[in-house]
Amino acid sequence: MHFTIRILFPLFLIGIIACSAQPADERATAAAPELTSGNPQEVTPPSELALLMRRMAAHADSVKVGLARGDKELPPYPTEIATLFTATPTKDMHIDPITFPTFGKDYQDKVAALYDAARRDRPAAYNALVQSCANCHSTHCPGPMMRIKKMYVAVK
Repeated sequence: MHFTIRILFPLFLIGIIACSAQPADERATAAAPELTSGNPQEVTPPSELALLMRRMAAHADSVKVGLARGDKELPPYPTEIATLFTATPTKDMHIDPITFPTFGKDYQDKVAALYDAARRDRPAAYNALVQSCANCHSTHCPGPMMRIKKMYVAVK
């Protein structure tokens, strides 16, 4: 009898505690009622420059995939990079008026060099393009550096 009580009593307590505990989603609602008031949290849309940088990264990704497959042709030339100097940056983001244009011009030159490169030289030209991204982002907006480091390709 004592043995049964020793086993059943703790199980009974655990059952009561488990039944009285609030589910995780109810705890979150209780802690932050303003999030459930029907008004979705407003998020600032990305700036023109941020969107352009995303398109630049997508272009680089497509070049990298094409190089890995051995494609004869590169993806279409990214004409939108012409807006690099006129795209509005993220609010409160400091864009140095001396270094940013220098880095931006270097990037544009590296894209042109990639498209001018012989097929066998494209991996090196692509890596030079990625390095131009790293050079700028080491000075301006270092957040994407981890992603940029993964963009390089092996050169044979």
